[in-house]
Amino acid sequence: MKTIVKWSHNSLEISNTKDNQVIGAENAEEQGFTPIELLTGALGQCIVISLSRLLKRDGVSFHEDDLQVTVHAQKAEQGPSRVEQFTVDIKLSLDLDDKYRKRLIKSAERACTIGNTLKTGTQISYIDGEMNNDKESN
Repeated sequence: MKTIVKWSHNSLEISNTKDNQVIGAENAEEQGFTPIELLTGALGQCIVISLSRLLKRDGVSFHEDDLQVTVHAQKAEQGPSRVEQFTVDIKLSLDLDDKYRKRLIKSAERACTIGNTLKTGTQISYIDGEMNNDKESN
């Protein structure tokens, strides 16, 4: 998986290898998504996809309007710049018994790659692409 972020016509262009694009913003006042909005969006998207798959697996019919996830991010007040807490607000407009509803949400939480990554952390490597290209051409 690869995502490319670059400046294009005075805005941040975020694209994938299939040429899908979104516009990024440096701050909330600009047009486009901020990095935190993209992060919360990825978490919310992952939960919606997980819930949809689980409902289909269980043979529960639903309409796309029946699922909505809102993710709130709280930045840390101290220490390095980071998000300290995410709150995932799941709205299921379906007539489900409480036991199944709780099990469904727990299963979606366990299935979500983005949530699992955020909870357990991950290794991040930073490389200088120009330095890498120079080594390959020598």
